[in-house]
Amino acid sequence: MNFLERYINALDLVMLPEQKVLVVGLGLHFCYLSPAIKSEYGVITESNQYNSYTDLPPLQQLAISCHAEDELCLHSKKPQQYITSQNHNGAMRLFLKYKTPVIDHLTEECVGVRTDFMPILSLGRFKPYLDKHMVQQVQSKLKLEKHEVVDLTKTEELVLFLLIMYLKPKTVTLHLNKITGKDVATSTIRNIIHQQLFKKFNVNSPEALIDKALFMGYDAIFPRVIAEQFSLRIM
Repeated sequence: MNFLERYINALDLVMLPEQKVLVVGLGLHFCYLSPAIKSEYGVITESNQYNSYTDLPPLQQLAISCHAEDELCLHSKKPQQYITSQNHNGAMRLFLKYKTPVIDHLTEECVGVRTDFMPILSLGRFKPYLDKHMVQQVQSKLKLEKHEVVDLTKTEELVLFLLIMYLKPKTVTLHLNKITGKDVATSTIRNIIHQQLFKKFNVNSPEALIDKALFMGYDAIFPRVIAEQFSLRIM
């Protein structure tokens, strides 16, 4: 039994039911999928049907970048940290993705890469990274299923997300126009906030709107208008 096999056997003994962890070997094929990954991603067998990122629906769009990230981790032998999105049945969710090289301490060779996925429940310190990414995005043609608790249009959803991130309508307008390629006036954004979002969330101030949206988890739901998945390195 080689070092990677012993490492994977040890994972089974310590893995918590909610942990989302996968391990790839030198060939960048899956050597280990935690029970939470199998359950949430629909993996029902141990066959080669699920041997790479292209075989996991929530990660298919990210397969190329995931392979590149694993290659970098293998060769550099250094941990990496990313903000990444995943498509869960039509709902985009944000995760912190942490990659750790699996190093055989006898040979000092990297024999695999472990990836841990942790849900991002609030943007917090991740805002600057998403800001840089979002202003470079264009409207995606990918259609997602409706996932909101409140029935929002795509524009309302984007305005709300930007409002949570940037707070001021002028800045929201600037980013919305860069993301969508439109030329919307700040007055239009104010109308969306005060006439549409206030009514739908049953609030009467921007502060109350943001508080309620945060409570409902809207800062961790990526807008459908930016539906293309991404993975941003932050360390």
